[in-house]
Amino acid sequence: MKFYDWYKHFFNIYIDGSVTYDKAVDYKCIVDKCFFDIFDMELDDIKPMDVQACMKYARRYSNTRQRDAYFLIRRMFREAVNNELCSRNPVVSLKPPKKIRKDAQVFEPSMIYKLFDTDSFLGLMFKFDLYTGLRRGELLALTWDNVDMNNRLLFVRQTLVHTADGDVIVDTTKGRRDRVVPLHEIAFDCLCRVAPQNERTGFVWTLSDKDTPISLRGYNRLYISFYEGQKLKHPDVTYLSPHKLRHTFATYLLQNGADIDTLRAILGHTDIATTQRYVHSNIRSMRDAVNNLNFGG
Repeated sequence: MKFYDWYKHFFNIYIDGSVTYDKAVDYKCIVDKCFFDIFDMELDDIKPMDVQACMKYARRYSNTRQRDAYFLIRRMFREAVNNELCSRNPVVSLKPPKKIRKDAQVFEPSMIYKLFDTDSFLGLMFKFDLYTGLRRGELLALTWDNVDMNNRLLFVRQTLVHTADGDVIVDTTKGRRDRVVPLHEIAFDCLCRVAPQNERTGFVWTLSDKDTPISLRGYNRLYISFYEGQKLKHPDVTYLSPHKLRHTFATYLLQNGADIDTLRAILGHTDIATTQRYVHSNIRSMRDAVNNLNFGG
């Protein structure tokens, strides 16, 4: 079987429906742009040097996409071997691109103050995002029946995802499990301001009288609009993507004494390695803690 024919079968069987729509699109883009040189080759004729030559095309992309390309092609050949479509996996002898760890970028306190010195709807929504650490899809899918105002708790049970048919709400989160997030006083205040008590039904953050969620792309556009409006007031406010609100929440939570397991539970990570990223970004506080160690001597 030729590589391209197997590629189509592989995606239909192992990828579609197993990963998010956006991730599946990304995988197809990776194969189309990196492995086209071996499309017409028989699987058993492809050698390690052929795959290595293809991997050079991945170097134009981010470290994450380079690693995605490597592990995707390795799995494609592994499944081809398992299905007796070829006799060996030419990728196993190749080393994956080294993972480059980057500290999570966060908003500095002065920037937070300037960014959120407004009680506009958008200001309240993004401030709420900052003080809860919700993922974008979780924030947009949040409904009032998943908010316990009396006990100041959020129940994260669903998320908005992008599909071939547009944005849809699914009854699960990225971590595949429900979770509870305690409401910070400021997050609670945002909820009180966004809707009077007798109007708390449907989606919490919606711009429509039809009670429909803000789209994922709409959220990004609204964030840029919000940022540009604040920058007119505060020209020194630098741009960080909206996902950095979640990074900021996590990093400052650690700096204020949260342990790694508590942070993992609040963020909804299934893999502790994902949470560990915020430990790396907390080196300054860790160093201060060590330097302040005193045994009373």
